[in-house]
Amino acid sequence: MIKDSGIDETQLDLIALLKGKKSANRTTLYVSNADPISSASYWQALQNKSVTVVHYINLNHTRMVSLINQAMRNEDLHSLM
Repeated sequence: MIKDSGIDETQLDLIALLKGKKSANRTTLYVSNADPISSASYWQALQNKSVTVVHYINLNHTRMVSLINQAMRNEDLHSLM
């Protein structure tokens, strides 16, 4: 599917893209050991002070998406205060 999309594989190397990110804006990643789509172990290689990785235990991908939606709302509300 990726080959057929015409996307260059380097555009999908999120660790490399975030490793070089230098911004005043912070990035928060929510990961879980039980999420096979975006495994927590993948993100262990990331070293970037402007990126915070928040780990959750035993949440599958569907639950992570639900959590992220709630967490994003909470972050947005917090930033408005």
